[in-house]
Amino acid sequence: MQILESEYIALTNLLYDWSKWQHSYSERIGYDSKSAGFGSSGLSSFEDMCEQSDNATMMALDAAIDSLLPAERAAINRCYGICAVFRFPLANYELMLIQAHHALIVSVKRRGLVLC
Repeated sequence: MQILESEYIALTNLLYDWSKWQHSYSERIGYDSKSAGFGSSGLSSFEDMCEQSDNATMMALDAAIDSLLPAERAAINRCYGICAVFRFPLANYELMLIQAHHALIVSVKRRGLVLC
């Protein structure tokens, strides 16, 4: 299967966003930032819809990364700053990273994400 350059660029951009998403988790402590005084009739703001969409995209990408081989997953995690160590001395990091990108392009398409 031939991988298009535009798909590779879109995937790497998505992976950079995923790494920011991974680092942005914070527990909800304290009061909500919105008033509970008025109901919204099931409507949500544009920002809420964008956040829901981003979370769904990142969870699908996270599941695709979890389905990779351990060495490929470690290469992705190291490349995008999730962890600093690549602990597969017998495997070639660059080769594993290339294989991981190819496998992710196929996997995210199967999960319904569009790379353009």
